[in-house]
Amino acid sequence: MYKIMLVDDEIGVRSSIKAKINWEAAGFHIESEAANGLEALELLEGRGLPDVVISDVRMPRMDGIAFMKACRDKYPGLRIIVLSGYSDFEYMKAAIQLGVKDYLLKPVVRSELTDLLAKLSAELKEEKNRSREQEREQLQTSRHLRTLQEQLIWQLVKDEDFSLAAVRERLRQLQLTGLAGEGLQVRFAAVEMRVPPGRLDDWSERKELLAVAFQMVCRESAEPWPNVYPLYDYSYPSMMYCLLTRSGCGRPDELPAEDMLRELQRNIKRYLRVETVTGLGDWAAGLQGLRDAYASCMLDWSQGTVQRRGEGGQPDKETVHTLPAELERKLVLSLENLDAEGTGRVLREIFHKDGDLSMFAFTFLSFRVILLLGSIAKKFELGDPSLQQHLWNCQMTLRQFHSRDQVVDQLKSLAELVMKEVRKTRSSGGQQLAEAVRRYVEENYAYELSLASLAERFHINETYLSGLFKQNAGLTFSDYVTKLRMEKAASLMEESGLKLTDIATLVGYSSSSYFSTVFKKYYGLSPKEYRDALPSRQP
Repeated sequence: MYKIMLVDDEIGVRSSIKAKINWEAAGFHIESEAANGLEALELLEGRGLPDVVISDVRMPRMDGIAFMKACRDKYPGLRIIVLSGYSDFEYMKAAIQLGVKDYLLKPVVRSELTDLLAKLSAELKEEKNRSREQEREQLQTSRHLRTLQEQLIWQLVKDEDFSLAAVRERLRQLQLTGLAGEGLQVRFAAVEMRVPPGRLDDWSERKELLAVAFQMVCRESAEPWPNVYPLYDYSYPSMMYCLLTRSGCGRPDELPAEDMLRELQRNIKRYLRVETVTGLGDWAAGLQGLRDAYASCMLDWSQGTVQRRGEGGQPDKETVHTLPAELERKLVLSLENLDAEGTGRVLREIFHKDGDLSMFAFTFLSFRVILLLGSIAKKFELGDPSLQQHLWNCQMTLRQFHSRDQVVDQLKSLAELVMKEVRKTRSSGGQQLAEAVRRYVEENYAYELSLASLAERFHINETYLSGLFKQNAGLTFSDYVTKLRMEKAASLMEESGLKLTDIATLVGYSSSSYFSTVFKKYYGLSPKEYRDALPSRQP
């Protein structure tokens, strides 16, 4: 039912118009009436906008033309129909210049009113359908962008190295410029959903529904808080994370993270009727500190219970513990070169056999090592993520060991499992190694990739990698990257309302004109021609 406001200084005219037809049968409802333009403006401010205003032009205090001028400035999208007599030609000219949609001559004839309302109904229906379609496209675009943003943040947390310059450009492309600034400080918060025993035993599908509801409640609860990026890891549906940020000059109390976590817990318990365990890490410096911030958060989460939340470390200062970059690099090299003795040596160096580490620092470094092991497992583990899952589960059992030697022995055992996966990949005659490289390319096609950088990353000869990649993928490296980018660009055109220039940057092209050239060569159509030809775009 569309809403109408009727504006005329003669009550008899308004009554006559109301009595002309069955308004509800025509799909309209006269929601409000006013005797002049001033009174109508007051109603618009107090009640909100109707779908249509039918207004006379000759009125006291504020006539129709002045009223229309005011509406054009304050409510530019408001649809106005003019009531006029045959002698109101000058008024009509002014009204047309102000963008009125149509007019009715006095005295109003029933058939003309009926025809006009039918026309308005069709226009309003089309307008609402168009608005819903735009909202749907915007929602799809927003969801897709959010997915890409979260994938990038997780990649920065879980991969052992990255190019800071390339990452900052990618952050800009994904509208995450707040993470690319100088003096950035980062902090993680985690929320785990604990479902009471037996609650979901009778219907396994409820687990998926509950996980979706859990994610939605967390996102909506975090949305009002400034500088917070909700993150979901689909591998672990009972966990939700938030990346908290502040500038280097930010006040310690700028983001009351404890308050945010308490609100999250309240909302989850209120809407889902489940308990939660949370963790809150220390502040760390910059994008390079993301892994430290994450490990600190997981350490605090591992100590939490349903009854008591972890203390959250020392929230008002940066993390003082870290895994030195040199030791991290040495551990990666020893693991990927299958050097068990070297791996043990690096682990002993990390954990200081002289025992001068505090318990907090020791446990924190344990989490960081497990995180690093997980990044290598992800790099070489193909298809089956069971090792990554096992490494994740080990985070929760670290505190159960009775001595530090037991923890280090457990880490050595985990390192052996990772090296076993690396050995399996490297001894496959090149097939699994090429598959690991191909998968890495699929996850990072939007960055500037080169055979040289990939050869360095996977510790193999560049010429050998070139032949191996073509043999495995059926295409040269450059042709394969182009194929990935073009297919992703086509998918984005089909699934989202993103601008073509935005799609170009999202798939790895800094120049939209070059993107168009490559796209047309690949598909035989320009990006615009391709999008216009999609079934959803056809009339």
